[in-house]
Amino acid sequence: MIYTVASTLPPDHGGRTKSLLKRIDFLNDEFDFDQTILTTNYNPNYTTVYKDFYNKEILKENITVINIYDWLSNFKLLTGSYYSSNTYINIQPQELKISNFIAKEDLDKNCVRYYDKDTERYCLYRKFYPNSQVVKFEDFFTPGVKHKVERWEYNEYGYLHKITNYSRKLNKKLAEFYYDLEKNLYCKKYFEETNDNKLNSIFIYDNDILIESFSNEKEMFTYFFDFYFNDQDIVFNDARLLDKSLINSTKNIKSILVFHSSHLEGDSIKSSYKYALNNSDKIAKYYVLTNQQKEDIQNDLNIPDEKFVVIPHFIKTSSNSTNEIKDQFVFVGRFSEEKQISHIIESYKLYIDNGGSTKLVLYGGIKGEERTKIENLIKQYNLQNEVTIHPFTNDPLQVFRESKASLLTSKFEGFALSVMESINEGCPVIAYDIKYGPREIIVNGESGYLIEPNNIEEFSKAMISIIENPLENVKTKDEITYQAAINNFNSLIKDVSL
Repeated sequence: MIYTVASTLPPDHGGRTKSLLKRIDFLNDEFDFDQTILTTNYNPNYTTVYKDFYNKEILKENITVINIYDWLSNFKLLTGSYYSSNTYINIQPQELKISNFIAKEDLDKNCVRYYDKDTERYCLYRKFYPNSQVVKFEDFFTPGVKHKVERWEYNEYGYLHKITNYSRKLNKKLAEFYYDLEKNLYCKKYFEETNDNKLNSIFIYDNDILIESFSNEKEMFTYFFDFYFNDQDIVFNDARLLDKSLINSTKNIKSILVFHSSHLEGDSIKSSYKYALNNSDKIAKYYVLTNQQKEDIQNDLNIPDEKFVVIPHFIKTSSNSTNEIKDQFVFVGRFSEEKQISHIIESYKLYIDNGGSTKLVLYGGIKGEERTKIENLIKQYNLQNEVTIHPFTNDPLQVFRESKASLLTSKFEGFALSVMESINEGCPVIAYDIKYGPREIIVNGESGYLIEPNNIEEFSKAMISIIENPLENVKTKDEITYQAAINNFNSLIKDVSL
């Protein structure tokens, strides 16, 4: 059996989740392995996520997903669970738990506030699911306390799934009580009444009988993993949050730790990577995306070559074409501090000042502090007519296909997936030569340009060059093709199975 352990499977996901789902689908299609995903976060509406993944064929129907909280509840938490005999899909009536009240509705926020009719005291806040009459949660207030003292939460069908108590002194959790769809309590968590609000105890129940207790979630995750794992099972882990729980498993498993981003912060190893890298004797393989990262790890730590496998992200050669290439540069990615989008704007300003006329289109600019900074910089340089910001794109490959070049000015990357996708669509890339990825994807002068990090002037010169002298041989390196991935994974599975 091959397992993938995941800290979360969000419906709207970024590069790490996209990559692990792509790997699972690839192993399913090319090797026909039995695979199971074990998730450790709490999401009482996971069934909706699963259905969406299956409908969009992000996951195949033969891939099983098991969530720890559904398992702890004997598969009575999620509606339509694989292992449940009852689908629980009827809307559960939700009665108001107060009387003698005045209700004030706020349609913009999908909520209703309730006040005592006699004293006008605020006593209840109800939040509804969007476009629904189903209550998502209720906050209860008592005299003498300005914040909520209790919250009741419901799934999208109206079933109660969790009650949380809060300190009267601090607006911090004291305890959480978890319920299955039949209103049975199966888990309790208690928290310290401090500003840190640290979790200190977890209790697990079965039919009202206490069966297990833990000091923290990592212990609970190991308990979950040990139930499913058998000796010699292969386990992929993409989340550093789960390294300790996996390493502490009592089963003789073949752990493969997948690194999606840089393990370094400056010249030091990030704290989130230390447990994994300091326990190499308990790891079958460190799966890194670039040779450069492997070498950096070995420069700091005495970990032998046989503990590593280097498998880049991979991609099927694009068969798409477009009749129209727009006169535009493009950036596709998150608007975040480490992406240094301000460097793109600074470089573009120099490009315009040197007579350039190609437009700049930025995707990923959801509303927030980082977008505001970029908008202010655009205004400062009077580039409002040249630069366009979009919150997202549903078809990034088409965006690359129709652009003159894509741009990357990040401080660091795990592999720079967007660089690979851009080149595969025939769109050259101008990128800072950062750790990690661009150097192993871009052939300098053929599929793009590698620029010294933070050298804005050289970056702008590359923008001028790529417009005045378009690159004609933009194609994906053989090392990151689909066939290369088949060979790489075939070798990996054989190696860890010995």
